[in-house]
Amino acid sequence: NEWPTGFNGDGHISRFRIKDGSVDYKGRYVKTDRLMAERKARKRLYGVYRNHFTDDPSVKNLDRSAANTHMYWHGGKLLVLKEDAMPWEVDPHTLETRGKWDFHGKYTATSMSAHPKIDPVTGEMVAYGYQAKGDLTDDIAVYHMNPKGEVTREVWLKSPYIGIVHDIAITQKYVLIPVIARTTSLERLKKGEPMWEWNGDLPTMIGVLPRDGSAKDVRWFKGPARNTLHFLNATDRGNKITMELPTSSGERDPSQIRRWTFDLKSRKDSFQEDVVSNLNGFLPRMDDRFLSLDYRYAFVGSRDPKFPADKTRAPAMGAFTTNVVQRLDVRTGEIKQTNVEPVISLQETTFAPRKGAKEEGDGYVMAVASNYESMTSDLVILDAQKIEEGVIATVKLPFKLRSGTHGNWYSATELPPVKDLYT
Repeated sequence: NEWPTGFNGDGHISRFRIKDGSVDYKGRYVKTDRLMAERKARKRLYGVYRNHFTDDPSVKNLDRSAANTHMYWHGGKLLVLKEDAMPWEVDPHTLETRGKWDFHGKYTATSMSAHPKIDPVTGEMVAYGYQAKGDLTDDIAVYHMNPKGEVTREVWLKSPYIGIVHDIAITQKYVLIPVIARTTSLERLKKGEPMWEWNGDLPTMIGVLPRDGSAKDVRWFKGPARNTLHFLNATDRGNKITMELPTSSGERDPSQIRRWTFDLKSRKDSFQEDVVSNLNGFLPRMDDRFLSLDYRYAFVGSRDPKFPADKTRAPAMGAFTTNVVQRLDVRTGEIKQTNVEPVISLQETTFAPRKGAKEEGDGYVMAVASNYESMTSDLVILDAQKIEEGVIATVKLPFKLRSGTHGNWYSATELPPVKDLYT
């Protein structure tokens, strides 16, 4: 039941810049209070995942953020996020740390989660924090930021129980806030355990909040315990909301892509669940230009047992690797896929639109790949419309990167001009 220790590592950002057929790489640590304190002490000062009882007394009043989960470009800032603290800002080109960011003091919660959503129609960012008044509080705070990065709305809610709220979904009219059956307690933390443990006796709770509403307008729906952290997309159509996500029925069951349907006209507090695909991948991504809108495609790194690892060439390779890239049509269930070399394990996929593309899925799928034969890292690139034709380009690094969590693609037209590529 222990939360994976990898989520407790210091934040390190990798940046690949692709231009005119060439690729430049840069990687840097985020210089958080936590990292700099440990560098100065030359030893570990922070304990297990999200448990301040296990920290060294010398860092009692320091920010615990490892800034290690996700990053988003919005309002002219590249924000690096971890859900138990406020964002850190880094330079999008040099990756130098600029400092903590609180939206000019207008974001009053104690944390901002790593999965805000950016509306492709309005450019608005919907962000949130949970345990938003400190550890073990049942407060959820939802924020709306305009394209300039200014807070325009703040809504405070009470969570049905203290469960993990790692991700949200948005439609054009609603914010969906799933509370998942991983929970915690003061007793657990005082025992020195990581923050979360699975509790299959708790229900899955989903709050549906109108984007223009207040706390009194939230409606909570209830379903059986489901093990999930990340969500794909959601859409509202009339009085119904549909949401697709990877989820499983228990802590260790294989995941499936399922669809949750919420009937806002019904007086029941339950929701409908249907299986879209047996595809087993817990980090699906999409063409974010269609976030909150009608869409078709999910891009997923998954494991297909038909393509076992080559332990002869890559003895350090684990048995459970991500060895295929798949494109799922969430409307029909059709899957197209390609497998990578049997010495490679993929990290999360990311979608990049083709220049000038208008249609959904017209672009490229990219993923960092750990090559266990050469013990180096690659960036593999596939045509998103021709997944089955395999990798079309590989960027080979002369060293191995740390395992990562999430990534995003941004066009040069969205970012400030590059002053000096080699700084």
